[in-house]
Amino acid sequence: MNKIIVVFDGFCILCNRYVLMISARDLNNRFCFTTFQSKFIKDNYPKIKLANTVLVITEENKILTKSEAIIYCLSNIRFNKFCLKLLCSIPFVILNFIYKIIAICRYKTFGRYNQCTIPKNISKIKILH
Repeated sequence: MNKIIVVFDGFCILCNRYVLMISARDLNNRFCFTTFQSKFIKDNYPKIKLANTVLVITEENKILTKSEAIIYCLSNIRFNKFCLKLLCSIPFVILNFIYKIIAICRYKTFGRYNQCTIPKNISKIKILH
């Protein structure tokens, strides 16, 4: 497929906003998006289950999670280079700890959709069902 696949929790409002940001800044059209609950994931990656993380499948078919997935996405879109360097200077142990806290509190803090959704503003060709 040679695309970067972002797998996210379709019930999570924060995750949906993150996907919208990545899609809007994807100037080279490298990303596709799907949810943990999608038929695409069930058929192609049956071992992947809903988790407290955004998951990225790289163009090389490597699976990344948590802060490593976030940094990988940010480094492949139009994003502030200073902020990216600052983020990369923080050890993954610390970033993953912060990520875990946000992931645990995401529904209470940002809310939750009643059904699994993919943001409507994303081009249909970027969505894997």
